[in-house]
Amino acid sequence: MKESNKADAVMVKLMNRELIINELRRHPKQSRADLAKKTRLSKPAVSEIVKELIEEGIVFESGVGPSRGGKKPILLEYNARSNYVVGCFIENEMIFVALGDMNGEIVNMVKKEFTSPAEGQWIIDRISEGVKSLLKAEKVDPRRVLGMAVGVSGIAGETENSITTSPTIHWNDIDLKRELSGRLHLDVVIENDVNLMTIGEFHKGQGKNINHFIYLFIGNGIGSGLFLNGQCYRGFHSAAGEIGFMMIGDENNKNSNLGVFEANFGRMGISERLKALHIPIERGDSILKAIQEHKKEEKVNQLLDEVLEHWAKAAINMISILDPQAVILAGELAYLDPSSFERFKGMIEKYVPKMPEMKITRLGAMAGVYGAFHLALDHFHITGFKTKS
Repeated sequence: MKESNKADAVMVKLMNRELIINELRRHPKQSRADLAKKTRLSKPAVSEIVKELIEEGIVFESGVGPSRGGKKPILLEYNARSNYVVGCFIENEMIFVALGDMNGEIVNMVKKEFTSPAEGQWIIDRISEGVKSLLKAEKVDPRRVLGMAVGVSGIAGETENSITTSPTIHWNDIDLKRELSGRLHLDVVIENDVNLMTIGEFHKGQGKNINHFIYLFIGNGIGSGLFLNGQCYRGFHSAAGEIGFMMIGDENNKNSNLGVFEANFGRMGISERLKALHIPIERGDSILKAIQEHKKEEKVNQLLDEVLEHWAKAAINMISILDPQAVILAGELAYLDPSSFERFKGMIEKYVPKMPEMKITRLGAMAGVYGAFHLALDHFHITGFKTKS
């Protein structure tokens, strides 16, 4: 019975610590008396917890506030750099590795290009190098890193730690989580890249304050993120939103790594058709931008119409099923010029029962980095708030 009471007391203290920390994160520069009033905790309880948090470097005293008739109160702030998280995100042929603070803001970031298809072990080597270089550059003790979130394209395998059907990386049978955890001595969580971008948009981008939206991404692969009822929806097999497998386009044009839709109307499929039209595409260039720049040529304009029509079909299918407040357009769709945007929107509006707001991302790939931070904070944040008792 005594053990149970002790466990209950520790849990209550953890909850009270989180109350105080979250209050200071939302509203910095508060006194101990302010915190007692806001959290409805007793003043002695607040004082005891604040003392511990200051000793642990999670909270610091930042000055004095105005007097309210007595002694001037000492103001407190949350130390967002008391601990850190690492976010890794792979988009098309670029690896982003970033160090984030406890508010999910970027402290430092490194980027590395690669040529697809790349081998999984080579990618892991680059991620590991990136993490180590960031920690060294920022003089961060690895013990202050709570964990790491990694966003990759494709669908998780049976263990959810291996990746299948990635369009740009040959992962084979690599257990990505175990490999990275072993090399870096960090807790690691693996997530689909488009899901991470969706989470990032909710926290930092066009999805802020929207509880029901679709994130539609066109890249080497095609995918969508589903944010429903204020949560990222992943599906039973963690494969929700894998719209690259929709039966849109030539059903004979597919391979083991690409679905029918993305094989025909992802970056790689469209690039082949641009080559046939002698439209030059440099590595990293937007295929949609190239098409729009040459749309005065009849065959290129026909291709533009075909591409927009098939991208719109996917949006129509999803909107008709999910009835979102908004659709956030990303990847190649972020390069829609005003004319193409109106054409694309008009195609959708013609067929859906209720038209959602169509919004173009402003974050781009950074949505994936921010999403990685917030996923890591959700998974590992409690480590940083643990009481010593």
